[in-house]
Order: sequence, then C-alpha cells, then structure tokens
Amino acid sequence: MAFAIRYNTLIVKSFFLALLMASCALAAGIPMTFVSDAEAEPIHSAIVRKESWTVEPVRRLRADAERHLKDGPLSVTSDRPTGIALDVHEYYSEAPYWWPQSEDPRAPYVRRDGQVNPNRFTANKAALNSMADSVFTLGAAAYLLDDPRYAQRAARVIRNWFLDPKLRMNPSLENAQAIRNVNTGRGAGILDGRVFIRAVQGMEFLAQTGSWDPKEQAATKKWFQEYLHWLLTSQPADTEKYSGNNHASWWTAQVAAIATFVDEEPAQKAAFDFYRAHIFPHQIRPDGSAPREEQRTRALSYSAFNLEAFTVTCRIAQLRGVDLWSVKAKGGATIATVIDYLQPFLTDPKKWSKEQVGDFTNDSVYALAFAGMGMKKPEYITLYRKLEHSESAWLDLIDLLVARYEASGHQTRH
Repeated sequence: MAFAIRYNTLIVKSFFLALLMASCALAAGIPMTFVSDAEAEPIHSAIVRKESWTVEPVRRLRADAERHLKDGPLSVTSDRPTGIALDVHEYYSEAPYWWPQSEDPRAPYVRRDGQVNPNRFTANKAALNSMADSVFTLGAAAYLLDDPRYAQRAARVIRNWFLDPKLRMNPSLENAQAIRNVNTGRGAGILDGRVFIRAVQGMEFLAQTGSWDPKEQAATKKWFQEYLHWLLTSQPADTEKYSGNNHASWWTAQVAAIATFVDEEPAQKAAFDFYRAHIFPHQIRPDGSAPREEQRTRALSYSAFNLEAFTVTCRIAQLRGVDLWSVKAKGGATIATVIDYLQPFLTDPKKWSKEQVGDFTNDSVYALAFAGMGMKKPEYITLYRKLEHSESAWLDLIDLLVARYEASGHQTRH
C-alpha cells in the first residue's frame, strides 16, 4: 500500500514536472517580432539582478503598467458614429484633414492638409490606440517584471477587443478614415492599423509568460490571420500598397509584423521583397529626401514618420535573418542617407525650410535606435538618446534594448 502511494505520488510529480517543462519549452520557443531570444532573456535576467542600466526604464515601465491596470473595457462597440449605418463591430474613423465646407450638413467635406478637424469622430481610434498601448505595456511588464497581475489584465483587454462576441472588432479597416458625405472609409485608413504592430509584440511577451490561455492565443491569432488576409486582398489595402508614400510603408510594416506573429512565412517574405523592390527604392532620392512626404504641409513630420515605418520593417527582417538595412535607392541612397539628411532637422526643427504647419514632435525617434543597432552606427544611438521625446512603455523597451546592446560590448556609451 505504501509503495503504491509513493509510486502514485511519483507519477503525479513526474506529470507536473513534464507539464512545467513543456510549458517552459513552449514559451521559450515563441518567436517575437521586435525582440530576439538573444535579447529578451538577458534583459529579463538583468532586471532580476537590478543591473544599473535597467533601473530607470523598469521604474517607468512599472509605473506605466500600474496605470494600464485600470484600462477598459475597451471596445469598438462602446461609442458609435451618428448618422452612419454600420455593423456595431465595424471599426470606424474619420479623416483628420477634412472639414465641412458650408452650413449644409449634407455637403461633401473638403480637404485642408495639415489642419486637424477637432470635431471628427475619433472614439474608435482612441479606443484602438488605448487597447494597443495597454496590451503592449501590460504584456511587456508581465514578462519583464514577472507580475501575473499584468498578464491577467492584458489577457482581459485582448479578450474584449478581439474575442468577445458582444465586444470584438471585425478584422478589417474597411471603414477607417472616412470622409463625411463622400465615403464610409478609404485606403488611408491603413494608417490606423499601425498600432497593431505594438499590440502583437505585447501579445508575444504575454505568451512568453505562460499565463495566456492557449485557446485564447489561438483565437486571437485567427483574428490576425483574417486581418492579414484583408491587408493582402482587399481593394482599400491594395490601393495603399501602391500609394508610393508613407501609407505604403506602413502597409508593408504591418504585413511584416502580423505575418511574423501568425507565422505566415510567404506573406512575411512578400513584405520583405516588396520593401526591397518598391518601398525604399521608389520613395527616396539620392540625397535621402522623400519627395512625396515633402509635398505635405507637415513635411518634416511625415518624412520622420516614413523613416519610422522603414526601420520597423528592417528591424523585423533583421530578426528573421534578412538584411534590409543595406537596400539602396537611386544614386546609392540607403537608410543611413535618409537619417543623415534628416538629422539636422530632428535636432533643430527650426532649420527645416520646407512647410511644417504645427509643432514637430519626435514620436518617431526610436527609428534612430533601431537603425543604430541594425547598421552598427553608434552615432544614431547617441542622437536617439539626445533628442527629447515623450515617455512611453514602447520607448522604455527601446531603452532596454539599446542599453543591453551597449552592455553586451557592441559599443560604449562614452
């Protein structure tokens, strides 16, 4: 009898040990879009050891995660546009630069480039941005700070936005950036979806913790498979793919990121090939300028925004063993040429001689960090550190990646 009890106990212990090992092996084998295995675990271990270069980013990340614990519920169904007949699950937003031209509420809106209409419908876009920020912040904090509270909250935010039959968003942007009295959506709405890129990185961190229900993981990936299909086959997405400006750049970045997340290698390869053959070569002049962006009334902002999309795609490709950093445009221009062209104006926007209505903000500054690490150019990392920018969990992660890059001997700070 005693032998049987000991034997059964041994069997139970062995079972749970095997289950634990399988869970750990699964988490360790989950690929991530922006962070390699060679980066994630060393950063996590350094945080556990409280190494000096982790302290300040971790403090900010923890504070951000605590704030996001209160987020939600977030859903496209919470606020709906008036006078628009749409399925309650359809994401809807309105183009920022379009205005009413008269007191007639039925008159088509007219475009005023660079002038943001404060009265447009923004509730779904604000909720989408908040969801992506929450999922990224809580997912990253759950993994890096070993706090299950963050994992639980991240899973709930994901469940509400992507899975709950009453709250979920339909997997398309068919009705994004609409123009009142003209259309109920257009291809430019692709830009609204760029925040999904950070959301999937947050989900990948969450998956690494082993605290995300496998069935919900699978269901969420199915949502993104459907969204990827929309990006690859819909008419609005196809229009933006060939737009020749930042819209095409962000279409490519989204396809690369989401194909990585759902493990669709053909789509991922197609995005890398499209960047190599069309995106960079067709947009950049030999001096590093982007003429389509410089035609805009916020020329510096859009030039930096476009560079951000370039570096996102290049970073994703780099972690898959594909070099896009060296892709050249006419005259031999590379991303380094673009950065060198923009550098004086990123440092001092007042030097920019082309049109720039409104203030320039360095929201795209992390592009310099990705390029510095990817191209082994420490001067870009130095510039990244020098430029003022708003705080966010995303930049906390970038700071940790850069600090780990430096700590591992790739370069010194002084």
